[in-house]
Amino acid sequence: MSGKIQGAHGVIQGYNGMAVGDSKNQVIIASNAYGTVSEGQYFSEMLEKTERSMRMITGKENPLEGTIILADTAYFSEDNLQEAKAKEMEAVIPDEQFRNRDEEINEGKRRKGKARFDARYFEYIEDGNYYKCPNSKILKYRGEVKLNRNKGNKYESKASDCKDCPYKDKCIHVKNKKKKYRTLYIPIIKYEENLCQKMREKIDTPKYKKIYSNRLKIIEPIFANITYCKGMNRFTMRGEKKVNIQWKLYNIVHNIGKCNMAEKRKMKAI
Repeated sequence: MSGKIQGAHGVIQGYNGMAVGDSKNQVIIASNAYGTVSEGQYFSEMLEKTERSMRMITGKENPLEGTIILADTAYFSEDNLQEAKAKEMEAVIPDEQFRNRDEEINEGKRRKGKARFDARYFEYIEDGNYYKCPNSKILKYRGEVKLNRNKGNKYESKASDCKDCPYKDKCIHVKNKKKKYRTLYIPIIKYEENLCQKMREKIDTPKYKKIYSNRLKIIEPIFANITYCKGMNRFTMRGEKKVNIQWKLYNIVHNIGKCNMAEKRKMKAI
């Protein structure tokens, strides 16, 4: 079933092609097309496809053990990080605010003034079940709410407390002109270990910034080759089954080209 996809020319009804590539040769290991712009929910399924492919290639029972998987912010969630951990992988998936916290980027015009206070800037007061903001104002508990595919606790400040706050620009979304107060959503942790928080802390370090920077040179050339070099800038079939066949055929053509290049390099080395 197709879905509404946000593209360069507005919203269209279509499918989103997804792929997992290896870091050495940019060969596609697993792929699928889905009728949605929300990619994160298919992380587990794509991981299973990757594991099956690698098990056939390597003959190992746990082929993903000890490997690193890189994914963009659309895949950041506790469930996805826990899924990777269960397969003994290290997932490097940054949260949506990680670039806004980057001091080097914030020095430039592109990100200047866009850094926003996240939950780490708020102090939780257990006796009273409320949060205290960086300006020492209170965010009261407003109940439990659904948070994407998870549940979370909602806390809100008073509009009067935020009106003349010196941190207002860093706390409340400027785009939302009607909103005059801060809302804080705290996910209810279903696991013993909070991997989302650990990932936020790791992605801010030079080590993990460098690791994540490799994602661009691994997966983006794959999509560039298929869309630009192979001419597939849109799906021409209808129905999920046919679209998947078309997407995977182009993936096969891409892989054949990569394998031929690898063989040529071997011949030159001989």
